[in-house]
Amino acid sequence: VRHVFPHARSQESGDRADHLPLATHAPLLDTGSDTIMAYTQINVESSFDVGSAMPSVFVAASGLGEAVCSPFIDGTGGLNVVDSSTGDVIAVDLSSGQSSVVMNSGGAPSGAAVNPDGDMFIADIGHAAVMTASEGLSPSVYCDKYEDHSFKGPNTVAFDVNGTMFFTDSGPLGETGIEAPTGSVYAITAPSNGQRETLKPLASQCLAHPCGVAAAPDGTFVYVCEMMQNRILRFFQRPTGVFHCSVFAQLSGGVGPSAVAVAPDGRLFVTVFDVDPSAAGRVVVVSPEGKVIQEITVAAADGTSASSELTGITLSSDKGKVYVTDGNSGVLFGISIA
Repeated sequence: VRHVFPHARSQESGDRADHLPLATHAPLLDTGSDTIMAYTQINVESSFDVGSAMPSVFVAASGLGEAVCSPFIDGTGGLNVVDSSTGDVIAVDLSSGQSSVVMNSGGAPSGAAVNPDGDMFIADIGHAAVMTASEGLSPSVYCDKYEDHSFKGPNTVAFDVNGTMFFTDSGPLGETGIEAPTGSVYAITAPSNGQRETLKPLASQCLAHPCGVAAAPDGTFVYVCEMMQNRILRFFQRPTGVFHCSVFAQLSGGVGPSAVAVAPDGRLFVTVFDVDPSAAGRVVVVSPEGKVIQEITVAAADGTSASSELTGITLSSDKGKVYVTDGNSGVLFGISIA
């Protein structure tokens, strides 16, 4: 992996701005010693009609482990989850509700995804690395540092339609937060025209526990959950290869967003993580304009309810449902969204 060095530089301070998102036209605030990014949020009314009926919620599988997280669709269209306590990547048979271990990372995986070619990549906090896993082989380290700085612990990984990988680097909960906003978001571009893969930071050591990440279906935007600021960030490129970032949606209540999935119509489905044992599991729906338009309580018709510790979400292979993991009960819930 070839590293690209951030080129943004603060003219006010004369210091390198490696710790800032790569935005050449973003407003800067000069504090005399540190230069920080000034984010602006604009709330707009949404014309998106979600109707009055609440989506149907059902139990897709149970008994998956109390540290289950990061549901994802593999290269064959099958549903998988990971267990951060055991290191297992688990395939879930939705027709029977049964599960089986596909592989073990040997660490503490908190996210996984497959690229357009069907190759699996695992964000592993235990190894402090992004791992790659080929069928029949043990996972191996794919990337564990930028320049000479080791990762804190990659949290979640996702791909866009072009094969570019995006991953968050948060470390375990508590290592990066409001008091220490040193989490990062990275991208690894897919090789093309004979060029090698390129690793570059989109937001370097400036975020409060960045976790969930997802790309829009057309690749235009990348969304990141910044849990400890309780908000969703949106990244875009202008020009190509230069990423900018702003606050897309500010949430309230709970600890903050843990994972995000983007529907074909542009809606964001966001799981909210909380530590209040009396709180219900919530999925917040955000319109393509960044307005919260619906909150879904994750409670199935059979009486099974999710705890507030929701740890992952993904679209189904037919895009008509989302699957949500409950990291407290080990239950995988399905929600019809079509």
